[in-house]
Amino acid sequence: MKLSEAAGKLATLSYIDYKLKDLIDVAKSVNNFKSKTLDGIEDAVPYDSQDSLVKISDLWVCIKYQRKMRLILLIDKMLAHGGFNKQAAGHIDIAVRPDGRMFVWDGFRRVFMAALAGLEYIPASKIRHSSNRTDKQCEEYEAEMFKIRNSDTENMKAEEIFRAKVIYGEAEALNFLSFLRDCKLDVEELNPNNKILSGMAKVEKTWKHSHITPKNLIISSKIIQTAWPTDPQVSGYLLCGLGKFLDANSATNEPLSVSEVQDYFHDFINVNPPRKQKDLTGRRLNKAPNDSIAYCIATQVVSMKGKQLKDFIDQLNLDDDDIDVIDSD
Repeated sequence: MKLSEAAGKLATLSYIDYKLKDLIDVAKSVNNFKSKTLDGIEDAVPYDSQDSLVKISDLWVCIKYQRKMRLILLIDKMLAHGGFNKQAAGHIDIAVRPDGRMFVWDGFRRVFMAALAGLEYIPASKIRHSSNRTDKQCEEYEAEMFKIRNSDTENMKAEEIFRAKVIYGEAEALNFLSFLRDCKLDVEELNPNNKILSGMAKVEKTWKHSHITPKNLIISSKIIQTAWPTDPQVSGYLLCGLGKFLDANSATNEPLSVSEVQDYFHDFINVNPPRKQKDLTGRRLNKAPNDSIAYCIATQVVSMKGKQLKDFIDQLNLDDDDIDVIDSD
C-alpha cells in the first residue's frame, strides 16, 4: 500500500469502534514503511516495567468522538522530533467498559505514534465504567470527558509558547529573544526590566517573514520608547509599522534622518491631550497592516505632502483604494 492510500483510509474511518492494532497495521502496511517512511528514526526504548503500563494491542478506540487520524502529520511530527518523545507524551487515558474492553478516550494519536516507534506497551491512567452502563452510555461519557479535556482547556498564548521554546533551547526562539534584547523589549520576563512587547506574535511573524530590516525594527523600538517614556508597553503593530516607515523612507529620494523622525514624533505626541500609540495603529488595513501604519506615520506624524508623499507611497504596497479607505476613517 502507498503512504497516501493508507493516510486516506485512516482519515476516512467509519464512526464505529476499532481495535487499535488493526489501524496501526494499516499504517505499517505501507511499502518500505520502516526503511523509507520512518528512515532515520530508531525504535523507542521500552518503558520500565511498572503497573501503569497497558498493552497497545489490547486497546480499542471509538472514532465517533475522536479527531480524524492524520497519518502524514503524525509521521512529520515524529521526524521533526527524532521519534516518539516518551517524556512529552506522558500517559494516555483509557476507560474500561463493562465487557472488559479498554478504550483510549484521550491520547489516540500518542499511542499510535508509540506503536509506530516500535513500542508494545504504554503508560495509561484508567477509569472504569459502572457495570450497568450500555455501550452507548459509555460512548457518551467518554465523549464528554474528551470534550472537557480538549476543548474546555485554556489555549496557550503565543508568549507562553515562545517562553517554552526558549527554555528548551530552540535555535529560532533564541535568535528571536536576542532580537528582543536588542530592542530592549520583554516577553514573559525573559528580558526583565524592559518595556513589555504587546502583540509578540505579530512582531515574530514580521521578523521571520517580512523584508523589513531588523535594524530598523530595533530603531523603531527606541523611537517609540523615547516618544512614550511612561507607557508600560510597546505596541507590536506600531513597532512593525514604524519599521516599514523607516525602510520606505530610506528608499526615497530625500530620506529623513532618524533624529528628524524622532523630533517629528515628539511634536506629534506633545499636544493636549497627548496622542497615544493606538492613534497611529487604529486605521491599519488587515491585508497590509505594516504598510498602512507606515502611511499613517507619513501623513499624521511627518505631515508629508505633494511629491514627498508620492515618492514615499511608491515604496509601499498600497493602491489608491487602500489609501482612500485609510483617509476616510
